[in-house]
Amino acid sequence: MPKLYLLALLLALAGCATRPPTRLNVAAGYCDPPLPYRYDPAYAPQADFAGALTPALLARYPRRNLLTANAAGLLPALTTLLGLEAAARQQPGPAAEVAVLRQRQLIGAQVALVSTTVASLAAELDCEGERADQVAGYLKTQDDRRTQRLNVLSISIGAASGIGTTVISNQGAQYAFGIGGGLLAAGLGLLTLTGGHSTEFTHPRNLLADVWAEKPASDVFPPSVWYMLTEPAFSNGGQTALAHNTRRRWEHYGQLAHPNSPKGQQLVALLFGPGGQYSADQLTVRANLLNELQSAVRLLNQELQGLMLVLNEPAR
Repeated sequence: MPKLYLLALLLALAGCATRPPTRLNVAAGYCDPPLPYRYDPAYAPQADFAGALTPALLARYPRRNLLTANAAGLLPALTTLLGLEAAARQQPGPAAEVAVLRQRQLIGAQVALVSTTVASLAAELDCEGERADQVAGYLKTQDDRRTQRLNVLSISIGAASGIGTTVISNQGAQYAFGIGGGLLAAGLGLLTLTGGHSTEFTHPRNLLADVWAEKPASDVFPPSVWYMLTEPAFSNGGQTALAHNTRRRWEHYGQLAHPNSPKGQQLVALLFGPGGQYSADQLTVRANLLNELQSAVRLLNQELQGLMLVLNEPAR
């Protein structure tokens, strides 16, 4: 009877420890833009930036601000503005002033559009990062509960095996019960280190993928933002692009230091593909990558602010 009672107790505890959690339904796509955005090709950045510059533009605006203007597709509009301002100085009048004002409004509206584009993309990255963080937190809670149950079961088995060796009179059975209980307790201890919970987590629109691949053109990033992320002149050093620097930080500070190893290749395929089965730690890595990229995107507003300050200066 004592042996049967102890066996029933251990089975009950094992059932509590291995009980599966409620299945998590992770919705994908709620961070995506509600409608596909169409960008006017007339405001696409010019590939030959140096060739698009004129002496008049260089005399009026700093080169760094002109680089930002090119990201917004505004170099032709600025050239037109300079011509209208020159005409207004030669032949002042209401018509000339209105023409200059209209051109300034057009330029200001385009800069504002690029600014909202940067803000919109940063919001999407923030939303995706929070989504990954939220699910990672849920899985970690489940893992903690599982570990707690396994620890309780391990302690209970250790106590039960100790009691069993005292209440069982047969020496062989005592040894078997004691050794078996010790092995079970050790096995449960090992289980706390493996077999954590995971969930299906998809991201068909993956903003991380093009940055990791360092593509020359992107289908998911707006042209103005992608130009600023991939043009080396926008980085403080001016040697490597912001997207490249972001990838290097992912490799240096994250868990992507060895992307060519078998384990690294699996993680790369998961993070930069359409998604799949994620653990809590892998979701935390994804959230960190998204936050890193979000910071780089938000900093582009500094370039746009610099351009606006120059545009608001009175004509000389």
